[in-house]
Amino acid sequence: MDVSIIIVNYNTLGLTSDCIESIVDKTSDLEYEIILVDNASTDSSKAVFSQDPRVRYIYSDRNLGFGRANNLGIREATGRYLFFLNSDTILLNNAVKYFFDFCEKNPEHKIGALGAVLKDRNLRNIHSYGRFITPLGEIVEVLGKYFRFLKKRNHLYPASVQQPKQVDYITGADLFVPRTVYDELGAFDPAFFMYCEEVDWQFRMSKAGYERLIIDGPEIIHLEGGSDPSNTRSWSFNRCCNLLKSKFKYVRKYYGRFSFHFYRAIYAVCWLPILFFVRRCCIHHVSKDPILLHRHAVPQLCGFHRRQAAGSRTKFRAFVFYCIYRKKAELYAFGIDKSIVP
Repeated sequence: MDVSIIIVNYNTLGLTSDCIESIVDKTSDLEYEIILVDNASTDSSKAVFSQDPRVRYIYSDRNLGFGRANNLGIREATGRYLFFLNSDTILLNNAVKYFFDFCEKNPEHKIGALGAVLKDRNLRNIHSYGRFITPLGEIVEVLGKYFRFLKKRNHLYPASVQQPKQVDYITGADLFVPRTVYDELGAFDPAFFMYCEEVDWQFRMSKAGYERLIIDGPEIIHLEGGSDPSNTRSWSFNRCCNLLKSKFKYVRKYYGRFSFHFYRAIYAVCWLPILFFVRRCCIHHVSKDPILLHRHAVPQLCGFHRRQAAGSRTKFRAFVFYCIYRKKAELYAFGIDKSIVP
């Protein structure tokens, strides 16, 4: 067997079906298998996929999370290469063959993982890779929300690559890994329920001297957030909290207790107010779009015109004002009660 394609499904029957259809339709000229791990879905996934002859269906009686579910699939895989694919992805070409050929034709590279520049439904480049998590880097990123001079250029939405590009880590949405890497380093750390498990694995690859490369050729659509049924408009409070927990675990694992506690304190001071604000607005069904909150609601809360950018001082005033008035702040921000003046 050349490639084992591993997909984790959790209440995403429609998305997973489309993903499988794209694999079968686009993949050719190599021997592959599709392993589908079901994380105790409560929709009709079990009834449908357990009868699908195109996949090897593995059912878990509880939700194992992303990393542990993939580990379950790895144990059943027989391919020389492992291709981890999100259920909310669609192959536009013979992407699996591109990855396979690159590994076979470039033995001079000590390949740990391959990935592609992913696209959204409108074929625009989206989050495909990133830098390893560090306490300092994360603190700078958080403070960059308030101080523009600290804001880093966004490397998560890259231009297409012409030559193989070395990166710190590739997102888990399309992760092509030689089986030998798993044999040497093991699989995903089961301590991570969701998010950062691929970062952790590729950090271990980096320490062992393996390369992580973005290559040209594969074309894959990623409907970001679609594989998380709790999402609303690609964002949810629960999703944000899961990401935060995973980052905390990662920092503690590699940087020690002091860095962990310092990073957590900085994060709490900078992020919890806005998370609490967004969550309350979501609960009241006033708005479920954090971009709207960030660009329009926050400036209005502080008495600034809509078209005026919200600087660090503006946001700080917004948090203070919200903590005092709470419900009135929500009403004012969304135009329900314009009589409130900060």
